[in-house]
Amino acid sequence: MEYAKALILGLVQGLTEFLPISSSGHLMLLEELGIGQKSLIFNIMLHVATLLSVCVIYRKKLWECVKHPLSKEVRHIVIATLPTAAIAFFVRLTFDKIGLKLLPFGFMITTAMLVLGSLKWEQNKKMDNVSAFITGIAQGIATIGGVSRSGSTVSAQIMLGIDKKEAGDFSFMLSIPIIIGSAVAEAIAFDGFGKVSAAPLLIAMAAAFLSGLLAIKTFLRILATKSLLPFAAYTFLISIAAFVIIYG
Repeated sequence: MEYAKALILGLVQGLTEFLPISSSGHLMLLEELGIGQKSLIFNIMLHVATLLSVCVIYRKKLWECVKHPLSKEVRHIVIATLPTAAIAFFVRLTFDKIGLKLLPFGFMITTAMLVLGSLKWEQNKKMDNVSAFITGIAQGIATIGGVSRSGSTVSAQIMLGIDKKEAGDFSFMLSIPIIIGSAVAEAIAFDGFGKVSAAPLLIAMAAAFLSGLLAIKTFLRILATKSLLPFAAYTFLISIAAFVIIYG
């Protein structure tokens, strides 16, 4: 049973971290249903596994950022990360204790963002400092449970007129500092390291890494050719399920 739970948690972490349906929301629901892992090491290593999946797919872009640290793309990532960090700090201080109660509303916010991102917007604008800052605000709001980070950031960029492919790439590159930051915040805030067996941890990490690769490629393909409305329908339904589970 421990192995099965580890596999489920790894798959959920990898898939929902990058598909626009909220990883934090799904993991909170699983914990409410009795499927969860309170070990600090376990949670951090799942973050590491999903981080590795982004780094593998965007290894060329990352290398360019390392070679050219003063490039426009690096500047945009830094500009976007600043409001994210500020909002995330505010959310943790203000809403941390009632996060579960807000979960259904978070999924509803994701639904609204995905619907807006599915509308016809002119896509004739390149990423600039203002667009990066607004995207960072959208990412900061996604620190509320149930609000999808990828869904919010991509939808915000689409509404700003940025090409869908560029929006997807920037969203995933932007996930790197926020995944690192969330792991650090978890390490600071979590009470106790907890114990975890090596085998379940490795199973969960492998599942998170492989499902993360699949989720990134799938979302980029859908973003280029299809609508975000099916994801909106899913998050709408899961928001109703969250209402029943939490308030029922």
